[in-house]
Amino acid sequence: MTSSIHTIKKIFELEFGLISDRFAIVLLSPEEARSSKSELVYRPGVYVWISGSEVVKVGRHLTNARKRALEHIRDDTAGKMRSLSESDSTRLLLLTTKEEDSHWVAAVEIFLEKVLEPTIRSKRTG
Repeated sequence: MTSSIHTIKKIFELEFGLISDRFAIVLLSPEEARSSKSELVYRPGVYVWISGSEVVKVGRHLTNARKRALEHIRDDTAGKMRSLSESDSTRLLLLTTKEEDSHWVAAVEIFLEKVLEPTIRSKRTG
């Protein structure tokens, strides 16, 4: 599915309206993701890798969403992720939350993966 970043934010806010203010939304280039010192990127959350208007990967981490998102680049997930870091159109959208609200992370990730239909799907079953 192709999506703009604005559309992804709206989808999230419409579905999780009452709790959406518990999440910080941060948009970064791959280089900004690697070098960011913002405490917002070191929190539990959902990550969405976007290349142009293509949603490539949706995932989550219960302690550090940025770390997990960057591991996909390092590990070249599906043989496609490493090349994302070389594209000017690649962005990492992080939806992070405080640890006490981390129980929402799985629900947000599962919802966004279903709705956004990323090119690289999770290998979880069920």
